Amino acid sequence: MKMSLNWLLEFVETDLEPESLARRLTETGTEVEGMEKPCARFKGAVSARIEKLEIHPERKDLYVAEIETGTGKAVCVSAAPNLELHACVPYGPPGSVLADGTKIGKRDFDGIKSEGMMLSAEEIGLPDVADEFGILKLDPGTPPGKDIRKLLGLDDLVFDLSITPNRGDLLSIKGLAVEVAGIVPGSRLLQTKETFPSAGNWLGDFEGVRLEDPDCSLYVLGYADSVSIRPSPVSSRVRLCLAGMRPVSNIVDATNLVMLSTGQPLHAFDADLLPGKEITVRSARDGETIVTLDGKERSLTTEDLLITSGGVPIALAGVMGGLHTEINENTRVILIESANFDSIRVSRTSRRLSLPSEASYRYARIVDPQKAKPAVCEIFGLLSSWKAARPLGMVVEGSEGEKFPKTVPLEKKTLEKILLTDDQEMASGILKGLGFEEAAVQKSRRVYRVPSYRPDVSIEEDLVEEVARVWGYDKIPSRLPLGT
Repeated sequence: MKMSLNWLLEFVETDLEPESLARRLTETGTEVEGMEKPCARFKGAVSARIEKLEIHPERKDLYVAEIETGTGKAVCVSAAPNLELHACVPYGPPGSVLADGTKIGKRDFDGIKSEGMMLSAEEIGLPDVADEFGILKLDPGTPPGKDIRKLLGLDDLVFDLSITPNRGDLLSIKGLAVEVAGIVPGSRLLQTKETFPSAGNWLGDFEGVRLEDPDCSLYVLGYADSVSIRPSPVSSRVRLCLAGMRPVSNIVDATNLVMLSTGQPLHAFDADLLPGKEITVRSARDGETIVTLDGKERSLTTEDLLITSGGVPIALAGVMGGLHTEINENTRVILIESANFDSIRVSRTSRRLSLPSEASYRYARIVDPQKAKPAVCEIFGLLSSWKAARPLGMVVEGSEGEKFPKTVPLEKKTLEKILLTDDQEMASGILKGLGFEEAAVQKSRRVYRVPSYRPDVSIEEDLVEEVARVWGYDKIPSRLPLGT
């Protein structure tokens, strides 16, 4: 998994330098395989606004633009076909450097001198950020003179993390923030406000959600209208690229950003393309088929879990959506799925169909059901701030369970046996920092409530392992075997 340090620091405060943080993560079980500065060689560019635009008097294939750079005017000559008056663009003045290391200078184009150049996404080093061929368009209203690296979030460090299969909670920025707060002394989680919209009066003739298979324990469905399909804000597209994902459109990008943030996979349906007036989760029938988003027809078995509407398959639960309800440029009303599916069921379907996805990768490692509703609220907030849609409410079918679904005791003698210490206060402090709560405190043992995002912890030895990895394996005294 790729982790943006800037994004992480929106949710946790820590004084550790990046190299020290990487070392601490590795020491405690989350291996950092590398760190990379995005577009490392790219520098010196600023935002600019096109104030005047004309065709070159001697070259009809070129445009001459007068731009406001924040410190004055400059003239740039370009062949880009997408230039528009008043557009905000990245500008590389003479002396700035492109992503490939090319230094920008002045250049004469048949009698007109270009003072630097307006830049494409590829020249910045992020070709997937572009939503059209030509110069990269910055968000409307971007003031001239802003450092492009800071404006786009390139003043960042991206960690390449190896997440163990039992730690699905670390497949999200917020999950990693909880981990960092627990393993780095002096760190603390930053408070974020979550609001839950009421169901509202939006159902109309929609008949709701039906769960006909126990392998879907929770299904949350958000609803929004007044959808306007367009590219996401540039900085959001950059954030997706840094996470290793390709931007598509504002609605699809929002589902992916929230998945990366919370760990909860989301899927958006075009509500007007639903075959029926309800959504049903059920097992597939032998020989039933669905055309998935990659355009391939898949033959299903009863082992597969389906999302249907009007009896017609519209998504493979936890794996991939169907092509016929895909978000498109004409979409005006959306339904947003945020659900909890059985990890084994999803994993088997994904493997059998050779259809891996970001969603199936997370479901196979168990997704915390407590994330389903907050994820819908988060995407509602994102879409509202982008003016991409008008959220109206959500339907919740099933149960999200408890925040602390089980308790596990930790005996003092177990600490002594494995870690050679009887320091229960030390152990308690570590476990509390990781999100566990004390349910009972006794002289010889303590009982801990296990948070829902840690299904891998179920026995006493699991608690000891948590203590050991944070305390430090090097602090466990060595014990020589007794002679005979």
